[in-house]
Amino acid sequence: MGFLSKKALVKAISFFMLSGGTAQIVWAEDVSMLPAISAEAEEESQADATGTYLQQAKLGALGEKKILNTPFSVQSYSQKTIQDQQATTIGDVLKNDASIRVTTNQGHLNENFKLRGFDVNHEDMSYNGMFGVAPYGRVPTELLESVTVLKGPNALVGGVAPTGSVGGTLIANSKRADKELTQISASMEEKGYYQSGFDISRRFGAEKEFGVRVNGTYGDGEHYIEGMNDRHISGAIAADYTTDKLKINFDSYAIRDNRTGGSPAMIAMGGSGSVNKVLAAPKGDSNYFPYLIGNTDSKFAGLSGEYKFTPDFKAFAGVGYAEKEYSGHLFGTRLVVKNEAGDATSQYYRVGSKEKNTAANLGFEGKFDTGSIKHTLGLRADYLKRKYVQHASATSAAFSTNIYDPIADGGMPTTYPNVVPYADNEYVSYTLTDQISMLEDKLQLIVGARYQDIDTRNLVKASHYSDDKLSPSLGIVIKPFGKNLSFYASYVEGLSEGTTVDSTLKKDANKGKTFAPYETKQYEIGAKYQTPNWLNTLAIYQIDKPSVMVSPYTDASDSNITQITTDGAETRSRGIEWSFSGKLTDDLNLLGSLAYIDTEYTKDVSNKGNSIYGVPDFTASLGLDYAIPYVEGLSVNTRVSYVGEQYLNSANTLTLPDFTIWDLGARYTTKIGGVNTTFLANIDNVTNKNYWEGVFNDNYAIVGAARSYKLGVSFDF
Repeated sequence: MGFLSKKALVKAISFFMLSGGTAQIVWAEDVSMLPAISAEAEEESQADATGTYLQQAKLGALGEKKILNTPFSVQSYSQKTIQDQQATTIGDVLKNDASIRVTTNQGHLNENFKLRGFDVNHEDMSYNGMFGVAPYGRVPTELLESVTVLKGPNALVGGVAPTGSVGGTLIANSKRADKELTQISASMEEKGYYQSGFDISRRFGAEKEFGVRVNGTYGDGEHYIEGMNDRHISGAIAADYTTDKLKINFDSYAIRDNRTGGSPAMIAMGGSGSVNKVLAAPKGDSNYFPYLIGNTDSKFAGLSGEYKFTPDFKAFAGVGYAEKEYSGHLFGTRLVVKNEAGDATSQYYRVGSKEKNTAANLGFEGKFDTGSIKHTLGLRADYLKRKYVQHASATSAAFSTNIYDPIADGGMPTTYPNVVPYADNEYVSYTLTDQISMLEDKLQLIVGARYQDIDTRNLVKASHYSDDKLSPSLGIVIKPFGKNLSFYASYVEGLSEGTTVDSTLKKDANKGKTFAPYETKQYEIGAKYQTPNWLNTLAIYQIDKPSVMVSPYTDASDSNITQITTDGAETRSRGIEWSFSGKLTDDLNLLGSLAYIDTEYTKDVSNKGNSIYGVPDFTASLGLDYAIPYVEGLSVNTRVSYVGEQYLNSANTLTLPDFTIWDLGARYTTKIGGVNTTFLANIDNVTNKNYWEGVFNDNYAIVGAARSYKLGVSFDF
């Protein structure tokens, strides 16, 4: 077992549990034990030629599937990609995909995204295939072995997201004790932020049936913007007992982020009281709120298991408990620009919440044949209870500043908000799937449906919502020209709970009304081509998403009523995406993606025919990694990202300009004193370009990140 003894491991586990360590849910079918395979061989067998993408993805109710056999657009980034690029959060990893847009600033404690024109909020991040148990705000990568992106709505795989995201599913997959590992790492960023960590994994027992993986990280220092200090602490333990028939997993992690001396800002240049013109972007590291603070804390505990009754029939179950909380000035830090000189008035307030979630799953999977047709039949039940207290109202504050010349004493802390019992929600679903294969896997079908029951209670507004929906899905994969090329088509639905019209809104004819769950529909066709040296995926899709709209309305019996909210609105997105990775030569790797999207408010009173704000028509990313032939272990890399113009508002009256960002990096692997050592260097936004990266909300732009330097080193003993 190396320098870490079994006794030391037991002590480490005991200390972590007694000091507040808790755990995540891990799906039993997601566990892989490869004690006899080296890390290098495992990476080669699972990843593409560049080491960027895994060849298989863990897709919830569908289990683990080969990307080539999946009738959806799926990408799964490897741990090698995370480490080589020094990606510290999932948001950093997703910079590799041109089609994914961020809707919060670089360094924000909450990471939100747009996929295919629709939102994926941080509350709807999936952890090991389960909603409700991911860390609050953002997921740090030191916990992860991979990050999977499933684009578009897909109720079959994950069910209804707690806050209604339908743009896609982002799945964070935790590290497992699948290899012998002792790694120590450290990094330093330009402004002085330092982070160090360890990652230790062991398998032991006569048959290597026991496994433990422990990792921890500590970071502190000035970060992202001038004068803002971050402290990040995380720790995780993954333990398992694995035999041919039985798998039992226990997992735990605890994460804490503390921020002082600042907050990223969203800047309004449209709407009431603003300049109503897009100005030149300010510096990316400007600090407009030098006295604000923010804190997040997340803890998890979970136990899961799987038992194979026969090689073709298994049962699995899991249960987990999560606690999350946040406080301070995490979001709502905004500036409203008043004139072309950049003079602005602030809008900000303190927030707070505590959340307790319980999640569970239970299911069976059986394989059988009907003649020459193979079936994998799955039946599972999923449960999530989300209960939280939250700020019902918050005291706002304001001061005057300038986006190009911030004042030194802006943003004094506001008073603590009134935190009250806010919501008590339950989500129960039942999923039935049949994965069919015939003609030696040349024709494959996925047929399935998820029955979702939603029961939510808004304790502030004293409203109760209960409804259910059946979401069918159908996918087909064909391989007419060999095993390396597949064509696919699919129909899937996404589900989000219906909107409740504010019961205190006296001017609305439907005040207090709750609408039925919204069914977002996606139609997709595509092709995937994979060889030992290349991986290409092409997807063409259309998504139709219903929503609410407000129309003028009069009521002869009530003169207070001037409008009516209905669920007759609809938004559509159509697009084409192409991602590719491969080897141009033995020493030169290529990684890239292109995306074109056309979005439209197809049914709306005020914005019909307009495009969705914050969604550029065209985006592209191209990366190269070159191994220097005459210096063993030395590689250099670069990435160029282009983002086209995007509307700042739903009225389409303001447009953010396009921009191009250039990143550079280098990697050197060697042995020092017999220890495998890797040195890393990365420069993001080499030219230090000032730019508007995207849109947070109607009329609110987010400032692009400034140039940043990062140096790192890791030692593998």
